[in-house]
Amino acid sequence: MTRINHGISRWFRKLHPIDVAFIAAGIIFLGVFYISFRRDVASIAIRIMVVNDNIVYSDTAPNNLSVPAFTVGDVERDELGRVDSTITNVESYRMTPDQRVTYLDINTKATYDPRKRTYSIHGEDILFGQTLTFSFSHIYFKGVVVSLPGLQKPFDIKLKHTIVKAKNVSGGNQQYSISGVPDYIAAAVNPGDQVVDGRGNVLAKILDVSVVPAKRVTETSDGQALVVNDPEFKDVYYTIDLATQKLNGSVYMFDYNPVLVGETVPIFTNNITIWPTITEIVQ
Repeated sequence: MTRINHGISRWFRKLHPIDVAFIAAGIIFLGVFYISFRRDVASIAIRIMVVNDNIVYSDTAPNNLSVPAFTVGDVERDELGRVDSTITNVESYRMTPDQRVTYLDINTKATYDPRKRTYSIHGEDILFGQTLTFSFSHIYFKGVVVSLPGLQKPFDIKLKHTIVKAKNVSGGNQQYSISGVPDYIAAAVNPGDQVVDGRGNVLAKILDVSVVPAKRVTETSDGQALVVNDPEFKDVYYTIDLATQKLNGSVYMFDYNPVLVGETVPIFTNNITIWPTITEIVQ
């Protein structure tokens, strides 16, 4: 060891100052290069909203037939067979008779860029609203990032309940200026009915239902407009308790649907799917 140390000392003494400067510059360059391009691999949890893989309908939810293919424990592997991502939770609820809004919680191995302070997978940055493509063993799909580490705190998301009143204005007979619905639709939703997601969380609960005859606009023989009760169609008013979240001063239902007068509430039960329009925000 002494002979080795002596040899190194002799070698350093033979170096010209210019050589020393070049060596020092090389060490500094390597250090800067490492700091600038260093990447860390970390396992993080992200939340994905599955979207339709047809680009024409990319903003719509997957159909009912594809949802069972999303299973907890399913994995995505790299070219060497190593597990990159694992589905840890599946949540879904019906938005239309044919489609279900579906969310996946995924643990994934992501690359962290300390300069940009962002994670990335598959060559794409993991950012809110970013569309990512996954190929699990049971299904290939695209999804939009709706949650990632550190997202909720700066967004200041607060969960709450909001009571609204809504009117079912679908159906009716436009020929006679009627905005009501037939009796069988009016009777299909009752107080206590609930809208739940795939885990049993209550998204909306019907507190009260008021059914009154719909109004029809007719004309008298002398041309005067007259409003009368329609003998068949009904106006249906609902009081609904919504599970909502407050984000940057705005209130949203069913994830990111705004709670505003004039917006519709998706009510889907085992019996019927309706979209009553909000007429009043009670609290």
